[in-house]
Amino acid sequence: MNHDIDFVDCNIVIIASTFNVNILNTVWLYKNKIFTEKELQGATCLPVIVEAQSDDFRLHIVPDRLQFSINPKYKNTKELLSSKIGRLVKLLPHTPFTAAGLNFTYHVIPLDKDIYKLTRSLFCNEQSKLFNDLEEENVRFGGYFSKDLLGTRFRLDAKPISVVMQNKKKEMLQLAYNFNISLNEEDDHNTVIGLFDKWDEAKRICQELTNKINSKD
Repeated sequence: MNHDIDFVDCNIVIIASTFNVNILNTVWLYKNKIFTEKELQGATCLPVIVEAQSDDFRLHIVPDRLQFSINPKYKNTKELLSSKIGRLVKLLPHTPFTAAGLNFTYHVIPLDKDIYKLTRSLFCNEQSKLFNDLEEENVRFGGYFSKDLLGTRFRLDAKPISVVMQNKKKEMLQLAYNFNISLNEEDDHNTVIGLFDKWDEAKRICQELTNKINSKD
């Protein structure tokens, strides 16, 4: 039985002690050739937040966090990251970055609509006493996994969610993958940009792990 798998979101997050949001306005982003005038149309620039979006991306900056989300259908993601966020962080040499991460999110919709059966088959240890008396069909299961991978701390948070679509509630399994690095005072923009180079391999790993749900082995 092949379940429906949707790649729904991907982004990079950079955490800093503080981003100077007053400097990172549309004029600065345009003058430094990070974003085009068209990409900045309709952008929001306030003392505590900067937001801009196009068909390909969405930028969100607050004092302690920058998030750059990419359209999951976009093809040259690593190039887009380098030309936009790579250029931006190079122009902020004194910003104290503390962490950065790559994030990929998938939704798995059970073909037979039975989220209980899918999550139980994936995450329930039938031999564990913790799972005694959990036979009801309204029980849901999930899991958390973490290990060192690609020079990052890799995490997978898997949990059932409910989404309302066209006035109907749909239950699905959400797989949220994260590749995270911690930064210190000796790390500069090159360490952050180095994380971008891992994008394609990180995405491949997430896709292969997700596809295992439909594996016949």
